[in-house]
Amino acid sequence: MSDHPSGIPSWAYGVSRLVVCSGAGISTESGIADFRGPSGAWIKDPTAQHRNTYQGFMADPELRAAYWKSRYEHEVWQAEPNAGHRAVAELIDSEIDTTVVTQNTDGLHQLAGAPADRVVELHGTMRVVLCVACGRRSPTTEVLARIAAGEAVPPCAECGGILKTASTMFGQTMDPAVFTRAERAVVQCDLMLAVGTTLTVEPAGSLAASAVHAGARLVIVNLGETPYDSIATDILREPIGEALPRIVRQLKAVHAGTPPPAAGPSEAAAPVRVPRPSLLLRAEARTARLHARSEELRRLTAWLTGEGTRAHLVWGPAGSGKSRLALELADRVRGDWDVEFLAPGAGLPSGGDRPSLLVVDDAETRREQVARILGAAGERPALRVLLCARTRDGWWEEFRSESNTDEELTSPYATETTLDHADTDGGTTLDHADADGGTTLDHADAVRETTRDYADTLTAMGFSCPAPDQAPGIGLTDATRLPGGLQAAVLAGLLSLTGDDATAALGRLELAHLRWDAAEHGLAPAADVVEGAVATAVLCGAADEEAARDVLGHLPALQDDDLRLLAARWLREACPPAAASYWAESLPDPLLEELVAAVVSPKFLMGMLMETTQDQNRRALTTLARAAATRPALRVLLTELLSILPGLSPNAVDAALHGGYPAPLADALISLARNAALPAELLEDVPAGTTVLGDFAVLLAESLVEAYEYRVRQNRPTAQRGLATMLSELAERLADLGRAEEALAAARRAVEAAEKLPEQPEHLTRAETALRRAADMAG
Repeated sequence: MSDHPSGIPSWAYGVSRLVVCSGAGISTESGIADFRGPSGAWIKDPTAQHRNTYQGFMADPELRAAYWKSRYEHEVWQAEPNAGHRAVAELIDSEIDTTVVTQNTDGLHQLAGAPADRVVELHGTMRVVLCVACGRRSPTTEVLARIAAGEAVPPCAECGGILKTASTMFGQTMDPAVFTRAERAVVQCDLMLAVGTTLTVEPAGSLAASAVHAGARLVIVNLGETPYDSIATDILREPIGEALPRIVRQLKAVHAGTPPPAAGPSEAAAPVRVPRPSLLLRAEARTARLHARSEELRRLTAWLTGEGTRAHLVWGPAGSGKSRLALELADRVRGDWDVEFLAPGAGLPSGGDRPSLLVVDDAETRREQVARILGAAGERPALRVLLCARTRDGWWEEFRSESNTDEELTSPYATETTLDHADTDGGTTLDHADADGGTTLDHADAVRETTRDYADTLTAMGFSCPAPDQAPGIGLTDATRLPGGLQAAVLAGLLSLTGDDATAALGRLELAHLRWDAAEHGLAPAADVVEGAVATAVLCGAADEEAARDVLGHLPALQDDDLRLLAARWLREACPPAAASYWAESLPDPLLEELVAAVVSPKFLMGMLMETTQDQNRRALTTLARAAATRPALRVLLTELLSILPGLSPNAVDAALHGGYPAPLADALISLARNAALPAELLEDVPAGTTVLGDFAVLLAESLVEAYEYRVRQNRPTAQRGLATMLSELAERLADLGRAEEALAAARRAVEAAEKLPEQPEHLTRAETALRRAADMAG
């Protein structure tokens, strides 16, 4: 690392936000022993760590007595902050925005003068006592005084429950809110100082990788090696009490106006920032070679070049490899075929003499477009349409039955956990990717090959990553067998994003890059504003720049017109459109769905949907419903959203019927119908015979029956006619769901109501028809 003649290292320049990540090593000079250092407590006594578990503490009174004895005798009560602690406190008091993220529970940073709100204690604190029963918190000094008075294991003074210090023991879960606060500071900083920590405790250790991947410099001050030395900008193997005060003097000197060092031939290269995970994981990137699917490709090629059907469905959950399979097929036949991946809303392209292959992704959400394409393709025998969908439920059979052609749409085969499993519906099923794909490649081989491909790509980009066989977090037996999930696990492992769900960890890294990118475009709002803007674009899309600018108006930090326009244009570059629309119309991939799930709340959606068009509402609800299919928390959110904004119910019905994922929206609509009065017109939006919305239509009809019954009792004009009509409607809706006895009872009431009408034969005819249907069903 090249230094300025003044001795200031080049990484000390340009620092406006800094994170000090401290471990036990910073407190050893205060007389507090560390754990994993050369003379650490767990090195001398390897069993100590395993005895210090929360489960053992709660179950064994003798362990609790030993715990409190050790706490009473702990050296922390006599310890004083040392030069390292005081240097960090001095840094917080400077012009540099500094946050301390500490794994220590000794509270010495605060005793040195660091404000409590600038210290994130990942593992809690020894200086507060918590009752595990009632949650009461009190100073530890009170309990120590009781021990000195003769109580070996003091109970809670409030409820008699078990007391422990408010520090995290092995077997306890780290507070997610605390870790989120730490991670947010890390991905927004310019420089991270890892001080006195081995960076081996996860997920705290992975914060170093998160900082580097977000574009920060990492400087490690530690006597021993760490797993993250390879990605550090600089490593200082010297006592912390000497190194930290010097670093603080250097950083403050830079702010006082010391000129930056001139770049020279020996200048170390700046840390290479890893590209956004979405760019590596996207099927179009082809980061990993297609190691399997040879049998599926052979059969798809046979379908494409044969005399058979016009359309073929490939379906399976997110990450099962549908898009990659379509891309591979397109690559293989492109020389002889015109290939086009059809954008949402696009019509049938004009045809020439060459055979044509059209690929429609997310086909379950684009049924009207698919129907138009196939309907218009009847005069083009050389046209084939490959449909890719996450599900066939609720639309595929209906689509086939409504088709004007007698042709079978597909060949009857599928791939699940074993090959040659016959699928009577004739689609290619990828819901459980078989690792060998018709070859001899087993799952462990697939993980190794995928790891090698991703490592080669990262290395070619200049990023230093572990050797494929040494990457942390990549388990050959536990990694998912779905290609998308496997690639996410591999990438997270190579980037040292350990200790968390791979997709969630990569989603946070994606957000970090988006924040950095926003700053490069002149946007420097708070992190949650960047997240909200991205979620808005992903959920709503926008047809033009004006619509994009308008929909961002729900974010308080983007009220300025010029700033909102700048944000809209940045998002257009960050989320490039697939068609002529301003923001992407294609539905998001799993990584962006994870982002949406992490950001949205009822309040966020309520504000956003007050600024949207009807088309944007339907898109947002479709996206949420699709993501909710695998994320239960989003199902709850949809229910809360409709309860707050019942006016969205027509859009929700439309999205449920045409968006391909009716179940989450059906649950929300049913809950709404049970708790709120809805307009009668909404029942007309649910076609007769539709069952995907469950009890929704029945509940609507029942509420309307009750309303007409009330009007009849009030002798309102036309009320009897409305009652007869709605009772017939109720009987028909019940019959649609197979509820024969209830349908029969409603139909009989409908006949009785119709018979009271003078000269209204059409009402009686409908009621009698409903009665015959219900009677036939009831047997």
